[in-house]
Amino acid sequence: MMRSKFFWKNFLSFVVIICFTTFVVSYLLIIQSQQFIESTATDSLQEKLVIFGPYFEDGVSWREPETIKKIIAIANEAKTRLTVLDENENLLLESDVNEIQIAESQRGRPELKQAKVLGGGLAKRVSPNSKRETLYSAKKIMTPKGALLLRVGMPMHKLEKRLKDIFMALAIGAAFGMLLSVLIALILVRRITDPVSEMTKVAEAISHGNYAARIRRLPSNELGSLGEAINRLAEAVQANITRREKMEKIRRDFSSNIAHELKTPLTSIKGYADTLLEGAIDDKENNVRFLRIINNNVERMVSLVNESLNLATIEANEGITELSSVDWKPIIQEAVNRHQIRMNDKGITFKNTVDSDEDTLLVRGDRKAMFHILDNLLQNAVSYTPKNGEVELNVASVNKYCELSVRDTGIGIAKKDQSRIFQRFYRVDAARTRNEGGTGLGLAIVKHLVIQIQGTIRVDSELNQGSKFTVRLPSA
Repeated sequence: MMRSKFFWKNFLSFVVIICFTTFVVSYLLIIQSQQFIESTATDSLQEKLVIFGPYFEDGVSWREPETIKKIIAIANEAKTRLTVLDENENLLLESDVNEIQIAESQRGRPELKQAKVLGGGLAKRVSPNSKRETLYSAKKIMTPKGALLLRVGMPMHKLEKRLKDIFMALAIGAAFGMLLSVLIALILVRRITDPVSEMTKVAEAISHGNYAARIRRLPSNELGSLGEAINRLAEAVQANITRREKMEKIRRDFSSNIAHELKTPLTSIKGYADTLLEGAIDDKENNVRFLRIINNNVERMVSLVNESLNLATIEANEGITELSSVDWKPIIQEAVNRHQIRMNDKGITFKNTVDSDEDTLLVRGDRKAMFHILDNLLQNAVSYTPKNGEVELNVASVNKYCELSVRDTGIGIAKKDQSRIFQRFYRVDAARTRNEGGTGLGLAIVKHLVIQIQGTIRVDSELNQGSKFTVRLPSA
């Protein structure tokens, strides 16, 4: 039986399918790994250009010997070659002493041409001195003393070593996977029946990325169990890939926004710190003011990081217990007390028009989440309401729901912005929000918390007329 034509025909078919699938997947993984590593290297070079950029913005201070030493030390520590040229490609600074003569004779390089025309350039070529393939990234910056061309380089042999390690791991994994698959096929091939044709087609479809493929006819035996397992695997892979793509997009957007939000306070901190180090520490009229500004920016970054972590925890469905009966009354009292001093300082009149019926204040929710929601809404109301304005809090029963609303007489929100205010980092008035210490994550956190405790939130607002946020939760 083991040597029958039927056995070998089916067994060899399995072997061919396994080998082909492994080859395709391995090849795609190799290509994707190579692209990912090169993309990461490119991003790393561009990030380093961003880091070096502020040293050259004024066009003068970077020429000081101490600053040049500092810049070269940073480049060497980052294992990156830094070259600075003027707009005519005359060499002004080279961090690698072994490349100075070569750099002086190199003009018209593609990355420099691109940088002069487009503001940035990228090229990969063999370095005349090291005889190694090197990845270059260049950037043009404008200074009061004229344009400068910044270029950083990274030898490709470092990336090639990482690729070889990945290729070796993939080869070992593919060989082991193929061997294991062949052994399993050897055991199962004797039990193949008519549905194997359909199963083979579905397996091939899944191996080529069609994760919607399913086995429709399942026999009532062990082969049927295998078919059900394949269906479940395809569903899991399809769900994971969809979720991974969604999370990857969120991660990219989140990383970009975080970097943008941190850039301003970091730049401010560095500027004032440099000013203090250069002698302003002895300036009694300004040194304390500078330190306060640095401290405010640090607090802003800490707040941003904390709220980012809170949002990540909330989105992962962590930290929220099962829903239970919760009383709004103590939550309202605690949240109002937190903001009473700020309201008094701004001369804001606070009105509490909560329904006196105790049953009205009982909802199904989570106390921690409800406090965070109300605390954030009150904070926004106080922040965006001018001096001598008014903030009103109301809780009322509507059908089988309890509605809590926070109304203010602040700057209001334009109609075009109201559909986007719950997005991460979206600000109606970016400058004002930053001045108030806002991170742009508060309402995003509020929305996620409301959804997790099975509620809804809406906003009613008119520009320059104030805003009203209403949270609806099921009554207890």
